[in-house]
Amino acid sequence: MPISIDGKVVVVTGGAGEIGSSIARRLVDEGAKVVVADIADGAAQADELGPNAIFVRTDVTSEAETQHMAAMALDAFGRIDALVNNAGLFTAKPWDELTLDDWRERFRVNVDGVYLATKAVAPAMERQGRGKIINIGSDTVWMGTPGFAHYVASKGAVLAFTRAIATELGPRGITSVYVTPTLLDTPGTRAGFPQGHFDFVLSHTPIGRFEQPEDVNGLIVFLCSDEAAFINGAAINIGGGISMH
Repeated sequence: MPISIDGKVVVVTGGAGEIGSSIARRLVDEGAKVVVADIADGAAQADELGPNAIFVRTDVTSEAETQHMAAMALDAFGRIDALVNNAGLFTAKPWDELTLDDWRERFRVNVDGVYLATKAVAPAMERQGRGKIINIGSDTVWMGTPGFAHYVASKGAVLAFTRAIATELGPRGITSVYVTPTLLDTPGTRAGFPQGHFDFVLSHTPIGRFEQPEDVNGLIVFLCSDEAAFINGAAINIGGGISMH
């Protein structure tokens, strides 16, 4: 029997970005109904995706806006089957040059945003008796990456949060998963990393190519499906072998 997410309602935070927009399109192509939630304008993208997608402007660091995000999803589609916590910030800076504001900004978006979005959708999932929280992390938590202490620490916090809610929400029918891509080759990452970092990643990836946003999509589809109903608290690495966990 083929994996199906036909009719599933999925909220994707950071859904207008390079990774999020790719995830949203694949989900719609597979029959899901998608809420593109982003602080950036994703209205045109949602229009392009058709009647099974809506855009909700959402600052994930705002409890009011994440609650509005969940309310709009329910108003449009009647339920929320999965949340993909994809919104995040990354920039490079040596740890001893970081300011406390740098540190707090990463945690505000990368950790607080995951908590607030999860808190917003959980009541609807509880009423349904089922749901999936999919947290997009980073394989930097397995390796440690120089110049990214604030980012690595924030993604490590999301891993711990994923495991904690797996124990609390699991009995209520809501499962959680942590997904760790490696460095993706996109215009955004090209602007944020030196060429030497890309050279290192390519030379240490057994598959012999860079990861693309599309490499993430198949796993997300599977995790949103009923076939993944018993996966809870897991960390799943999709980095082509540069990190093995």
